[in-house]
Amino acid sequence: MIKCIPMIINGMVQDIDDNNVYKEINLNNDNIIKLSVITESSVSKTLNIKDRINLNLNQIVNFLYTVGQRWKSEEYNRRRTYIRELKTYLGYSDEMARLEANWIAMLLCSKSALYDIVNYDLGSIHVLDEWLPRGDCYVKAQPKGVSVHLLAGNVPLSGVTSILRAILTKNECIIKTSSSDPFTANALVSSFIDVNADHPITKSMSVMYWPHDEDMTLPQRIMNHADVVIAWGGEEAIKWAVKYSPPHVDIMKFGPKKSLSIIEAPKDIEAAAMGVAHDICFYDQQACFSTQDVYYIGENLPLFLNELEKQLDRYAKILPKGLNSFDEKAAFTLTERESLFAGYEVRKGDKQAWLIVVSPTNSFGNQPLSRSVYVHQVSDINDIIPFVNKNSTQTVSIYPWEASLKYRDKLAMSGVERIVESGMNNIFRVGGAHDSLCPLQYLVRFISHERPFNYTTKDVAVEIEQTRYLEEDKFLVFVP
Repeated sequence: MIKCIPMIINGMVQDIDDNNVYKEINLNNDNIIKLSVITESSVSKTLNIKDRINLNLNQIVNFLYTVGQRWKSEEYNRRRTYIRELKTYLGYSDEMARLEANWIAMLLCSKSALYDIVNYDLGSIHVLDEWLPRGDCYVKAQPKGVSVHLLAGNVPLSGVTSILRAILTKNECIIKTSSSDPFTANALVSSFIDVNADHPITKSMSVMYWPHDEDMTLPQRIMNHADVVIAWGGEEAIKWAVKYSPPHVDIMKFGPKKSLSIIEAPKDIEAAAMGVAHDICFYDQQACFSTQDVYYIGENLPLFLNELEKQLDRYAKILPKGLNSFDEKAAFTLTERESLFAGYEVRKGDKQAWLIVVSPTNSFGNQPLSRSVYVHQVSDINDIIPFVNKNSTQTVSIYPWEASLKYRDKLAMSGVERIVESGMNNIFRVGGAHDSLCPLQYLVRFISHERPFNYTTKDVAVEIEQTRYLEEDKFLVFVP
């Protein structure tokens, strides 16, 4: 089966004809994707965008909500097509693909959360629309302008989140899709077109692709047009973004991270194992927040391992793994054999559904992901801290929750970016930071309109007549 994916430029799907340039990609078996690649013409059209999102926040949120109601319907054709594409071309199980579509609906329909994201990141839901008094000034947030999104393919929802943040801050979007997921951004923007092709948000969207390892002349023109760059992916993708971004723009880098779980003397073994199983299985460990190592403090480790087996088997039924390539299966087998050779306790599910390796803390082996986890029994939190690294450890999930209150200061000082209850690693709570950032702050410019000379302050109760006080040498009048 061959599928052609066109570009979307300024909210318009580009015709597929003999003039298109394609990158042919084989992601899954014999299913071929022909992904439309940028040309001189498409770049010129993209850079000539004139539309701006001249809307207030209420209008933006209501549009997103309307789109979300479409995604909420299991009969929506765009949703059904998207699920089919994830299964056919990316190897998702039916359950994984439907969950991805459900999460898109959730993000778009959560009006209160959309408002709160703006409120907690920028300090007010009104600062994008009005001049607000703050201290001795009035302050307003303006969009940076053109946001270029360099998306990764391992976690589709990261791209949706990236685009929504830009829309909420009224930025135009140029979205470079990943060859390993060319569907999500295209499906999202196409759903904008379905709702209203002439809407300012729709017309501010462009979705395209270019290879990283070919001539950079055209991609460089797009990067030079950026006012802010949002880069997702592995180390090489982040290096590319830094290399080709203009020196004056901010780059938000959501690069490769690792995450772990801490289980401390759980009274409810089943709940502890269920949370860890979820944190291992969601996205088959492709996400930065996915648990790769479990540190167990206390007794009854065998009971925990037995229960973890049951819960991983449970997830194999309720959220089956995606299709693994030959290389991924080989890496899984290699890790299993290496661990057995090293004398570690190894447990595995049927048909490589999951892998548990019980090993000392200082003996890390290969990590093939695909629901593979190393479990380490430790004495206390001090045995774990050496494996928490600033700039590389993202999420620590903990059970029971009360233990997180004991350890959060020590974990924070060691460089952890996020602490959650076990089983909640994929839920980014509103008000929290993302990789140590409040992302919306990087998508706006704050402008201050400052009060005039006759405005008296709490510390200076006289008019600021600077010329007069210089002439009369009375500067000390201003000193509180």
